[in-house]
Amino acid sequence: MAEAIRLGLIGCGGNMRGAHVPRIQAEEDVKLVCVADPVLEQARLLMDRYGGEVSHYEDYRRMVQEEALDAIFISSPHSMHFEQARLGLQAGLHVLVEKPLTVSSGDTRALIDLAGEKERFLQVSYQRNYFAPHVYARELIRKGHIGELRGVVSYVTQNWGGVKGWRLDPELSGGGMFMDTGSHLVASTLWITGLAPAEVSALMDYGDKDVDVNAVLNVRFEGGAVGTISTFGNARDHDERIAIHGSEGSIVFHLFKWDVKAVLVNDEPMAIPERIVETTPDAAFFDWIRNGGEGYEAPDFALQVARLSEAAYRSLERRTPVMVETH
Repeated sequence: MAEAIRLGLIGCGGNMRGAHVPRIQAEEDVKLVCVADPVLEQARLLMDRYGGEVSHYEDYRRMVQEEALDAIFISSPHSMHFEQARLGLQAGLHVLVEKPLTVSSGDTRALIDLAGEKERFLQVSYQRNYFAPHVYARELIRKGHIGELRGVVSYVTQNWGGVKGWRLDPELSGGGMFMDTGSHLVASTLWITGLAPAEVSALMDYGDKDVDVNAVLNVRFEGGAVGTISTFGNARDHDERIAIHGSEGSIVFHLFKWDVKAVLVNDEPMAIPERIVETTPDAAFFDWIRNGGEGYEAPDFALQVARLSEAAYRSLERRTPVMVETH
């Protein structure tokens, strides 16, 4: 049996415990070696969920410097992702980062370039990109099944206004519902379609928060397609739609309460080939380490996510449509 993949975790909050730990436990050849979190209680809760004691560090820098690791997972406030991921890559580690990759397009570009330079795998944990319908829709669009892309309408709703903690601090989160849950929607829209944003006009409602709760974006994409991307954080339930329209047809997604309810291709249920196997970002990440990178794609789409997000907040500040910066 090959040597176990030695893994460290940065951030022991609910997302790491509830989403990533079960996926780690499902991998027979992955060994959780250590965790870093400034709050010991959070680390203890994670170890309880994992079912075993591991080394705990208050400072993630010490963990990366002192432990012999192959990879790290990062689930921390958004504004901390860049420094933590850069440290891991500079140490020669493969890195999986919770969304968004960073809150800056410059930082996102720097991480992608550094991962290429170090020949390490850099993964952003957008789970929808590993759902079978999303994978197949991307394939259909790349093959021209719905023709030239003309328009996209995407939205997500959630009872997000009741969140607490660092997500409500703009210095830590980089933004509100749009930067948080909305990042999944933006990533899915751009990853499936391959569209690159060129111009953005944004309206946002903060309610009584220091960050946005609702956002509506008009977007013009390179090549001429147009669309809207909206995030509503004061709704009762999660509801998510992505409608992609081309010159020869359409693909429409409906997710509700975090499950895929229906995907229509030209108003008919999508028939997904058996060769499309659904997985998770974590499983794909570990497979790349095992097989030397077969199937790996650098997360260039995350750069488009960062560029669009930056433009949205810049448009809000200036109260005018803005061009997406690409330098």
